Amino acid sequence: MSAEGAGTPLVRVEHGRMSVSLKTPLVLVTDDDLVRVSKENPGYQFERERDGSVIVSPTSTNGAAKEGEAFAQLYAYAKKVGGKAFSSSAGFKLDGDLIVKSPDASWVSQARIETLTPEQRSGFWPLSPDVAIEVCSPCDSFATIVEKAAAYIESGSAYSVAIDPRTRRVEEFGVPPAGLTLDFDAIIDA
Repeated sequence: MSAEGAGTPLVRVEHGRMSVSLKTPLVLVTDDDLVRVSKENPGYQFERERDGSVIVSPTSTNGAAKEGEAFAQLYAYAKKVGGKAFSSSAGFKLDGDLIVKSPDASWVSQARIETLTPEQRSGFWPLSPDVAIEVCSPCDSFATIVEKAAAYIESGSAYSVAIDPRTRRVEEFGVPPAGLTLDFDAIIDA
């Protein structure tokens, strides 16, 4: 199965996995390059790894609903205690300038936001969010999502969660901030 048009990405599904040929070559040296290729290829989430490689992951409709529920819970939490909640389109720089990750949903406390300069706030924020939620998609392995959730803790997050809707398995890392109680069943069933 493929879809191709003038200036649009070519998408192939083979053996249940999706591959994407983008209209822009993936040479992403700077943050501006990462932003540019994201704008030129809407509908895909781009993350840059430590070695400079780029991971591209489109979200299924069901997956987006689960991410939306996770974001809604963090948004409600932010309204109560302050800070900001972010959807999966937000990128955060981890461990310096190389790695840019986009959790499916995240929250950053107001105290940490206030430590950022206006320049830092204008791009990918150079911090690991206080809370990061990752929801396993059908093309991901749960082990990969668990590694990603653990990496947020190693990079400075206080609490991160990996959720596998297929098995209803949840792995939590760190300690949730005061007053945050996530409804994992609501995320899984969204």
